[in-house]
Amino acid sequence: RPKIANYHFTTLSPNLGMVNVYDDSFVVADIPGLIDGASKGAGLGHDFLRHIERTRLLVHVIDAGGSEGRDPVEDYIAINRELADYDPALAKKPQIVVLNKADTVADFASYTAADKIKELSGSEPILMSAVLHSGVDELIKRIYAELRNLPDAAPLEYEPFEYAKKNKDGFEVVKVEDGVFEVFGGMIEELARNVVLDNYDSMQYFQRQIKERGVDKALRAAGIKNGDTVCIMDVEFEYYE
Repeated sequence: RPKIANYHFTTLSPNLGMVNVYDDSFVVADIPGLIDGASKGAGLGHDFLRHIERTRLLVHVIDAGGSEGRDPVEDYIAINRELADYDPALAKKPQIVVLNKADTVADFASYTAADKIKELSGSEPILMSAVLHSGVDELIKRIYAELRNLPDAAPLEYEPFEYAKKNKDGFEVVKVEDGVFEVFGGMIEELARNVVLDNYDSMQYFQRQIKERGVDKALRAAGIKNGDTVCIMDVEFEYYE
């Protein structure tokens, strides 16, 4: 029962699942999503990328509908860039591209992202809708076929591993430039995992928490003024007392 939700940084460690195919099986590791800067340690980038090194095949799942205003092609390029920056060997691993949330694409006749990703990756992306369970069987069969053609994984020595405990109460305020301040730290990441920013009640809770935990006071001490910009995670707010 992995913890999943529609907000960033929900998944903190890989979730493993066994997939049965015919009279055989393979293990899938659901790796937490990568963000820009992961290769330099942003988010939990280095921890996540360590796990990817152990895989034989990558399944790159992309939001086909761009539900957060994202571009599927840009997402594909950005994540592969992070893989290559961390370790060029990662970018050369066999990769299956999945365009998930295909049910949210209004008109596939004019949908050019699939063609562009096919051109970039050299293989046909799989159109899938996890909600409608379409494309799932095709994906399983493609993974199985690819794995059968790949050499066996080199044996790995088991290394006990635990994520370092983070300070969940601390935060820092930095003046980035005139009129722009950034707030970051363990407390902010912990709050963000429990907040859906496009939900009014959730957002009200978030704002109450940052006031009660001293963020407003720290911003004032840093010299913030009404109308200045506050950057928290990847969201910008306009500050008013």
